[in-house]
Amino acid sequence: MKNRKYTSNVALPVVLGVFQLACVLVRTFNPMAVLPNLDVPMVVALSLAALLVSHYLTHGREACDVVSFALAAVTFGLLPYVSGFATGTDALKLALVGGIAFFVAAWLFDEMMERLSSGPAAKAAPVLSALGLYLAAQCFAGMIL
Repeated sequence: MKNRKYTSNVALPVVLGVFQLACVLVRTFNPMAVLPNLDVPMVVALSLAALLVSHYLTHGREACDVVSFALAAVTFGLLPYVSGFATGTDALKLALVGGIAFFVAAWLFDEMMERLSSGPAAKAAPVLSALGLYLAAQCFAGMIL
């Protein structure tokens, strides 16, 4: 069996890249459109989307937490900086907050999936759990970033 420990850390740049590509295209073709900010709830939403993709592809996550934090911090620091969403100090702050948010979201999501008895009849249970985590992260809107 193949070793697929870091699927969530591969899915995170893909999800964040697709989100930022969509924002760049919207900004290009409709400059007056209001784009979402990369604040804590949006970072958690993107992290949960990557964790859901990883969950449905590999059915579990056994990654090292330190490496996952570092890769998430690099992802949330570099991609917004390269695409023009964040400047130097904002990119560093986004990297720190993104790494912490991904670490906490991954830890909570993994704990929920361990306690969730989702058999073949409950395929939407991880999505509903991720929605609950996203709604819980709404209390951090505008506090840190």
